[in-house]
Amino acid sequence: MKMVFRQVVWLLIVCVCLLGMGSLVLANQGKVMLIQDAAAVASGPVTPSQAFHFAYQDYLKGHYDLALTEFEKFISDFPKSSMAPKAYYYMGECYEEQNNLKEAARALTTLLEQHETSRQVPAALFKLGKVMEKAGHPEKAKAYWSKLMKDHRGSPEAKLAKRSFDRIP
Repeated sequence: MKMVFRQVVWLLIVCVCLLGMGSLVLANQGKVMLIQDAAAVASGPVTPSQAFHFAYQDYLKGHYDLALTEFEKFISDFPKSSMAPKAYYYMGECYEEQNNLKEAARALTTLLEQHETSRQVPAALFKLGKVMEKAGHPEKAKAYWSKLMKDHRGSPEAKLAKRSFDRIP
């Protein structure tokens, strides 16, 4: 039965590639999986860049649950990738969009703890401040923004943080 299923899956992928369709939805053991680039899947293992791109495209389309699943898989499959901090950042964005502020803060804090030298740190500090403000913790928000303004002076995020900081009494 498994062999028949695999043959059907590959036949579907080949048909999608030949017809020029970009996306394909497959059911695999009761789980629905969206393959955005059937050609990439048919050509072999997915690269870190492709995996991140798939997740990011779902984020841009507002498919936050799917993007979260893909970002989590990306981090699991490619934990040492230079794109891992971005994956954590966009996980925070997805959770914030779903109003799951606790998980948004967790993802952003993980980025700060595990990738403290990443170029994503200023954006994560700013976003973490916004999440704390939204969660009703203005003092925590101000603390993140203060750290951002001190450690990343002159960055675009520091300028935004200054405005947000000044707005809170």
